[in-house]
Amino acid sequence: MLDTDIKTYHAAEVSALATNGGRMSVTQVISGVVNNVWPHVPRAERLAGAVLHRKLFDKAADDTDGTLLAAQKWVDRPTLGEDMIVAFAGTQTDTQADIVGNERKYGAAYLKTDIAAGVSTFVVTVEDASLASGPDAIFQDGDPIRLTDKLTPDAVAGNEEFLTISGAPTVLGLDVTITVAEVIANPYTVVGESRAMSIMDKGDIACSVANFTVTAAGTGAYDDTTHPVTCDNIGTVEDSITLQFTDATHFNVIGSSGIAYGSGDTATDFIPSNPDFTKPYFTLEAAGFSGVFAAGDTITWDIHPASFAYWLRRTVPAGCASLANNKLTAVTAGESAV
Repeated sequence: MLDTDIKTYHAAEVSALATNGGRMSVTQVISGVVNNVWPHVPRAERLAGAVLHRKLFDKAADDTDGTLLAAQKWVDRPTLGEDMIVAFAGTQTDTQADIVGNERKYGAAYLKTDIAAGVSTFVVTVEDASLASGPDAIFQDGDPIRLTDKLTPDAVAGNEEFLTISGAPTVLGLDVTITVAEVIANPYTVVGESRAMSIMDKGDIACSVANFTVTAAGTGAYDDTTHPVTCDNIGTVEDSITLQFTDATHFNVIGSSGIAYGSGDTATDFIPSNPDFTKPYFTLEAAGFSGVFAAGDTITWDIHPASFAYWLRRTVPAGCASLANNKLTAVTAGESAV
């Protein structure tokens, strides 16, 4: 799996409404393009203050259907402006209406003072007191964190360490004192833009099939152990599938998403194609069918894409100053077997 196989997509709806978010769209977010995620903040919003949410999906679009192992997501640094952006986990289908406010938040902060090699405690200064404690605290006991002075996430020069917060951080105003379980190996300086960021662990990312169920009045069966439904990292979407027989050998297939996957028969592999990517939504092998089906019999299963969903929340404080070239860097990291 290559870096270029990890792609970011918008949600189905991009708005400021309660329906904002939802399922993954086919609109890719291209890194480095102005306003590819956030709109400009007009003067009225800067004066009054504003909160805006964006839901995104990171997809392991690997054509060999590999697995992105131990995937992680983090915000690399605070923005250049007075606005604040935090990340939190989403689901494959949630919308802004599902956000309750106590979701676990992740973010970044700069060092307050230099760190000498060989210590295990340091202090960062967060952008707002709400990020230091309470439901929006971005550093919490047990968190994996990244400590770095690299100017960009993929820079060769500079240091980085992956550490684990040990114990609840102590808070004094905007200053958060963090103790880690490890000994910090390298020195970090304030002037070197050294910073710490909490990490959202997402586990292994691959497309998958679940909850395969055959409901037949007679002897109709499907061997999903020897002939499991297979999915495709690029073509598979989030959906619950219902295959319904119209007679002993023919069937129609629909999804709860509203996708009509078409019709098939028990003598032919059923491989509906996702027209947005020219890749299969899934593959159902004809060799798995046995027995005698009847009209009305069903087979159901769920398919899940090779992606994970997350939200970004941008808070613009009242009276925020204007700043050109403001940007956010959000990073996805992981490993692959090949």
